[in-house]
Amino acid sequence: MRRSVLHLAVLGLIVGLFGFGTPRLFSEDRVLARVGEKVVTQDDLNVLAKRYEAARKASLSLDEKKNLLNLLINSVLISTESEREKLDQNPEIKAELEMVRMDRLTREYITAKIEPLVTVTDEEVNQIMKDNPNLVPKEMRTLKEILVKTEKEADDIYLELEKGADFSKIAAEKSIAESKSKGGLMGTVAPGQLHPSLDTVAFKLKEKEFSKPINTGEGFKILCLVEIKVKSPEEIKTIEAKVREKVVQLAKNKKLDALMQKKLDELKQKTKVETYFDQLK
Repeated sequence: MRRSVLHLAVLGLIVGLFGFGTPRLFSEDRVLARVGEKVVTQDDLNVLAKRYEAARKASLSLDEKKNLLNLLINSVLISTESEREKLDQNPEIKAELEMVRMDRLTREYITAKIEPLVTVTDEEVNQIMKDNPNLVPKEMRTLKEILVKTEKEADDIYLELEKGADFSKIAAEKSIAESKSKGGLMGTVAPGQLHPSLDTVAFKLKEKEFSKPINTGEGFKILCLVEIKVKSPEEIKTIEAKVREKVVQLAKNKKLDALMQKKLDELKQKTKVETYFDQLK
């Protein structure tokens, strides 16, 4: 953990957030350092250490915590000197600190007052999973494509394919899709990944079967099913577990947004809000 000027600047802001602006003479927390009349406590170090650990996704060693404590001490020294020089009275600094304060209080309110009201039941998750079966694809399909501009071109190619022409060869010669360089190979897709008009057709084809021309709005496309890859029960179970986690989080976020909007509406009923958009620059 390198002790740089940048680190000190960052820590100066963090120290301000954690309350080093006033002495902690009555703190019951374990004191790790005294800097003049101010103290740095174990609590302070823990909060900051969590931020580093979250960013690094790893726990700090004892030596790293000692370095972090030294950085905190240095930051208290610099921030205190900054206050002595009355730099904290700079209007820009004041405005920035107030924005930081509002942001922190907003996040704390959401965490303490709104999030505890949000619950997502197993029944709700099960219903979402049932309504969206493509969230857990049970099979994947490898496809080839031929894309041309006009319906006549597509119809002519379709007739050639019916007579036994090689799909990949025609794709390389006549398709205008980027996949022409790979003989029309689109890749492997799961249900719901393609445009609905293509998805419906693609997942009805049998292996080696090709479709009739499909109007995509950008041209006419013929699909050919190369291979069907069916997932094993174990794979499906693993995917389902991961999808359920995401579904729960998305459902929570949706409810959280709704509750926040409700709270904001309530507050606006109690508090007069005037907006002067014409003053924007």
